[in-house]
Amino acid sequence: MSQEIRVALVGGSEALRNSRREILATASYIKVVHDSDGFGLTPAQLGEVNFDVAVIELRLEDQSALQFLKSMFVTANIQKQSFGRILISSQFSDDALRLHAIRAGAVDAVFVSDGMDSMLKKIQHCIDEHTDFAIRELLPTLNKQEVSQSDLQMISVSLETLEDKEALILRGFCELKSDSVIASEVHVTKLKVRQTIKKVQNLIALETRSQLLLKMFEVGALAL
Repeated sequence: MSQEIRVALVGGSEALRNSRREILATASYIKVVHDSDGFGLTPAQLGEVNFDVAVIELRLEDQSALQFLKSMFVTANIQKQSFGRILISSQFSDDALRLHAIRAGAVDAVFVSDGMDSMLKKIQHCIDEHTDFAIRELLPTLNKQEVSQSDLQMISVSLETLEDKEALILRGFCELKSDSVIASEVHVTKLKVRQTIKKVQNLIALETRSQLLLKMFEVGALAL
C-alpha cells in the first residue's frame, strides 16, 4: 500500500497501546500521529488531530467513546470541519457493540479478543473515506425494527426532493451495489454517486453512509 495512513490511538492502558504501536509499526505505510490515554482530551482537540483513522477505547475517563464521538460530530458541524474515520475499541467481540458504534458514527468496532491483525485489517479498510464494509457485513444478521411514523414521514418528504437519477443512485445503494456498479448502471460518474449519497445523508441528518444504510434498512428500503 503506497498511501500513508495516519492513526490516532485514544484510551486504554499503556500496555495495550504499546502492543498496538508495535503491530502498527510493522506496516511501513502507517504513522501514529496521536497516542494518549484520553484523560483530559476533548472531542474538539481530537478533531483537530490530522488523522485518517482513530482507534478510541470504549471506556474513556468520564464518558463512553460513543458519546465522545457524537460530540466530535456536533463540534465539527458547528465549525464546518471534518475528521477521519473512527473505530471503537473494546475487549471482547460483540456485534451489538459494532452496531452501536455505527449508530454513533464509527465505521466499525475492533476487539482485543480478535487479535491485533484484525485491527490492522480494519484500519486498512478505513483508508477509504467512503467505506461501509462493517454495516454491509452486519445487515443480513439484523432483525427488522419498528420505525416511528414521524421518522418515516420525514424521510419520505426528504427523498421526494431527489432528481430522477439521484433516486436511481439511492436505489442502487439500497440494493447494496458498489459505487462503481451504480455509476455504470445509472450512467453517471462515481463522484456523482458519492455526492448523491452524501446529499441524502444531509437530507435526513446523518453523518456517515453506514448510518444511511442502517436507516434505509430500518425503514424497509434495502433489498435483502
